[in-house]
Amino acid sequence: MSTPNPSAIHPADAWQQASREQEDKLARLRLAAMAGHMRQDLVTARRAALIDLLSDGGVYTRQAIWETIQVQLGRPCWGKRPEETLWRDLKALRAGGVRIAYSRRRGIEGYYLQHPPLERPPSRMEQPINWEYVTAIRQMSVVEKNQQTFAAADFALRQKRLILAEEHPEWSAEEVDATARRLVYGRHEVP
Repeated sequence: MSTPNPSAIHPADAWQQASREQEDKLARLRLAAMAGHMRQDLVTARRAALIDLLSDGGVYTRQAIWETIQVQLGRPCWGKRPEETLWRDLKALRAGGVRIAYSRRRGIEGYYLQHPPLERPPSRMEQPINWEYVTAIRQMSVVEKNQQTFAAADFALRQKRLILAEEHPEWSAEEVDATARRLVYGRHEVP
C-alpha cells in the first residue's frame, strides 16, 4: 500500500501547471478551464484530487484517500457520510472511463488505477441499431424479458457443455457440467 503525499498541492494548481506545459492548444485550454472550475466546485476538485492520487500507481485505503485529499483541498470535503461520497465519486469517474479497481489481496488492500486507461475498442462489426428489435424488447413484460434472458443463459450453458465434452473426452459428466456452469455463470459454490 502506498503512502500518500500530504504535502501535495491543490489539484487546481497541478492542472493549471499541466495546462502550461501542454503543447496542444485545445488540451491546454481544456486543462485551464478545468483548473478554474476546480477552484469553484468542491466536488470537481475532490474528484480531480482522487484521479491525481491514484495516478501514481499506488494502492490506497479509504482512510488514506479521505485524509490525503482533505489535506490537499485544505478543508473538509467528504461530508457526513464519507463512504457514500467516495462511492459516488468512484462511480462518476468510472462512468467517465477511468478504470478504478479495488484490491483485496492481503497487504495491498485498497483502491488503485488500472492501466492502461479504459479505451473502448473499435467494434469489429459496425452494425446499425435494429430499432424494431429494441422496440419489441421494450414492449415485453418483465416476465417475458426474464424468460428471454433465462433461455439465452440455458442455451449458453448447453453450448459450453457440448464444447467442453468435445475438448475433454476424459472428463466425467459432472466435471463438464461444473466447469460449464463456472464459465457461463461465474464462480459457483455448492452449499
